[in-house]
Amino acid sequence: MVLDLLNYFDTDSVVLKVRGKNKRAILTTMVDHLIAVKKIDKTHKREILKFLAQREDMGSTAIGGGIALPHARLECIKDIILCIGIATEGVEFESLDGEPVYIVVLLLSNQKEAGLHLKILALLARILRDKYFVQNLRNFAQSEDIVAAVKKQQSLV
Repeated sequence: MVLDLLNYFDTDSVVLKVRGKNKRAILTTMVDHLIAVKKIDKTHKREILKFLAQREDMGSTAIGGGIALPHARLECIKDIILCIGIATEGVEFESLDGEPVYIVVLLLSNQKEAGLHLKILALLARILRDKYFVQNLRNFAQSEDIVAAVKKQQSLV
């Protein structure tokens, strides 16, 4: 089975110009966006943010190079949810390299999806290794451009 991120990601899954003073504010903005586009139910907001905060407390999900991959597996999530946030001004995310984060890729899945969750994280890490691709993501002004770039990039890895 070939993993296709576009099965879990579309233009509604993009937050352009996400703003926040810190990672919790960014994550809250992204979860609010997912609620607004009906990808998650608003009754689960608090639980999702709690799990994401606990995951960040264990160690930052910022992997360096301006990228963070926050993720959580929760019972309240029925399907895999991917969301890309572009923080044009950069945000402090306690990154491994000490640099600000510009690209936040949020992954939410059901607790029973451990294998698929890890496969998606691994694919995202491979895709985001390309500095040119990451720089392009930061410069796109349309959600459609980001989705097309992800589609093209995943075909290259």
